[in-house]
Amino acid sequence: MPKIDHATPCRQFLQPGEVLREARDYHEYPDLPLVPAHLRAPRKRPPRAKGLLGKLSDILDKASQPSGGAIASQSSGGAAASRPSESRLLNNRLLDNPLTRAAGNVAEGLNEAQENIEDALDDAANRALFGKTMEGSWSSMAGRFLVQVTNAGGSPRHQALTDRRLFVLTDQAGGWREREPELEVAVQIQLSNIAELRPRPRMTFPRGRFDLVFVDGSWIALCCSFQEDMQAMVSAFHGR
Repeated sequence: MPKIDHATPCRQFLQPGEVLREARDYHEYPDLPLVPAHLRAPRKRPPRAKGLLGKLSDILDKASQPSGGAIASQSSGGAAASRPSESRLLNNRLLDNPLTRAAGNVAEGLNEAQENIEDALDDAANRALFGKTMEGSWSSMAGRFLVQVTNAGGSPRHQALTDRRLFVLTDQAGGWREREPELEVAVQIQLSNIAELRPRPRMTFPRGRFDLVFVDGSWIALCCSFQEDMQAMVSAFHGR
């Protein structure tokens, strides 16, 4: 299998006089924290296609809207439509019964308890398999790093280390049809803000994990597809 060239795409984003030390694939590490909704940027809607595809999209939009005729027919039923049926009255009396409500509350509580137990077991299994994946609040350097990568959208493809910074490139060319990559810088960190690239190949899976440690003490798990790629990134940072 031919080796993928990550250096050439990253060179397009070098600043004048900047030297590329290493470029490898960016493999999103599993079980990273989810960015809270209030920190997520609104998604940009792609421009509508022109021609036949655009007209088809317009037709689908109109078809998905509620029909005005159906609403009118529901409102024109007169007095007969406004009178509740006997089955509806029976259902209301059953729902208003204290015993029914108590039984429903107990069942809901049992369901929530079961879901909490299942979530706790999943979290424990993930921690055992992947380890801790981030240290620091959302206002820390690690938190802001993850927020920026998430809000960049697309699919992170490349990570590069230069003599000035570490940056991640994301591909915005989505959809089912194969397209030329549309690369953008998702996030960049000056080397002066990085305390260490810490390899962790023996502790967790996959083996390409390393931790990006910031000078404020926070850190986040990054990853390459293979251990040798991770080691190349770490070695480049430490100048070996």
